Amino acid sequence: MPGPAFRMGETVALHPWEDEDADFYHQHRNSAAVRRPLTDVSPRTRHQVTEHFEEGIYDDGDDEMDFLVCTGPAEALRTGDADAVTRVGQVAIPWINRPHDVGMLMYWSAPAEQGNGYVTEATRLLLDHAFGERRLHKVWAMVVEPNDASRAVLEKLGFEQEGHYREETFYEGRYVDARRYAILAEEWLDGA
Repeated sequence: MPGPAFRMGETVALHPWEDEDADFYHQHRNSAAVRRPLTDVSPRTRHQVTEHFEEGIYDDGDDEMDFLVCTGPAEALRTGDADAVTRVGQVAIPWINRPHDVGMLMYWSAPAEQGNGYVTEATRLLLDHAFGERRLHKVWAMVVEPNDASRAVLEKLGFEQEGHYREETFYEGRYVDARRYAILAEEWLDGA
């Protein structure tokens, strides 16, 4: 069962990951529809996922921001009522370059939940937290060129393209370009 909501939006909430969420994570991170756009080529065994959860997702200390995204009725989201919420995916800033306060953003949603705007809303909640409470200076993300949906999320949220990397990633049998997008705290907070 997801824990109580950490941040609430209109249709989604960010929840801390719980041990009971490991099956959802395992199933979807191994799914080609999730794994390929993340350019994750390594399969995850159930044992690896269990260890990952026991150690704490991306447990590098207090810097990581990693959340399970859920949707459902507001009260169920607030309390984490497992019978009434749907697990959607993950939003995270798993790595922060200290002392520069620059973080890397990543996100995904289960294939059945893609295209509903959940990732955009969840990323907005994460950025509110990252810039407003955690005082990051900049957040960036890499997108492989075939991943138009991810690029659209970033552009909708005000990220600017700041780099183009030619044939950066081996993706579905060929090398493809990647683009780096970023947003500064002042840009996010001025637009909030």
